[in-house]
Amino acid sequence: MPKSDPQPHAITLQSRIPNDAKGLSLLAFLSQRFRYLDRDGWLAELANGKISLDGERATGDEQLRGGMKLRYEKLHREPQVSLDYRVLHQDASLLAVDKPSHLPMHADGPFIRNTLIYRLREQHGENLQLVHRLDRETSGICIVATNKVAQAAVQAQFSPVGEGNSVRKVYLAVVHGRLDQAVRCEQPIGHKFGREVTLRRSAASDAENPKTAYTTLEPVRHGPNKTLVRCLPETGRTHQIRVHLEQAGHPVIGDKLYGHPDSHYLAFVARMKAGESVFEDTAETPNRHLLHAHQIYLRHPDDDSEQCYEAPIPEEFERWLLS
Repeated sequence: MPKSDPQPHAITLQSRIPNDAKGLSLLAFLSQRFRYLDRDGWLAELANGKISLDGERATGDEQLRGGMKLRYEKLHREPQVSLDYRVLHQDASLLAVDKPSHLPMHADGPFIRNTLIYRLREQHGENLQLVHRLDRETSGICIVATNKVAQAAVQAQFSPVGEGNSVRKVYLAVVHGRLDQAVRCEQPIGHKFGREVTLRRSAASDAENPKTAYTTLEPVRHGPNKTLVRCLPETGRTHQIRVHLEQAGHPVIGDKLYGHPDSHYLAFVARMKAGESVFEDTAETPNRHLLHAHQIYLRHPDDDSEQCYEAPIPEEFERWLLS
């Protein structure tokens, strides 16, 4: 599996001082707003000339006004990612890409260059635009537009509630337990009540601000104690398939969030921040959740013809199904 270079690289971060920071010293603002460094850490960066304010080298004593321009030059070490993506189709308006697990779609947190869109733009031009997104650990088919007109035309086919949604998606998942017959999950999805992990969703009756969600789950093959499931989402809620599978009693194999208490996910995050590799399997579980975007059906923005783009199922799914 090709992996990204773990060596740090120089980056420049720029932002404007918000109005609510008026009157604060620059050092106080940095310490309060950007907590990946403590006060002493920011003092060291200021002393090394890494930070400027309105084009002038900053000391940290400056009194802030809204709209001032902040610039920070730093060495940044990004987490390693898999670069084993494949362009399966390319024409004047669209790319269909098979995204590997452990590759973020776009910049987020520590990921800046190690993202699918950054790497694709390096190879295929700066005008590329994401049409939709997959979670970092979810592999499979992604559609990328070559320009904003094509992006808008395809995105218009998506609808989070299903009405007017001409895009159809087919996912495959290896799940715990034996699913013997098709199930249509209709439980609304909202934020989990009492959660420690902000992004966690739930289809339980006490979910906060629930929204309509529909997913059909169809068994494809069985292993000794697992099932390969075809997942057909009719709506587009955050983590919808993983949440509905958890609610159905069949969480995805390798899922670090659903099917476990919040403490399990928080422990994983702590290990990653400590520098542990995300690429190592254990005897009991794979290094990623086994969810794969297998097919997507949509109308092509150039001629309105229906197209199906497909990413082959990863080889590891068979191994874990039968284990």
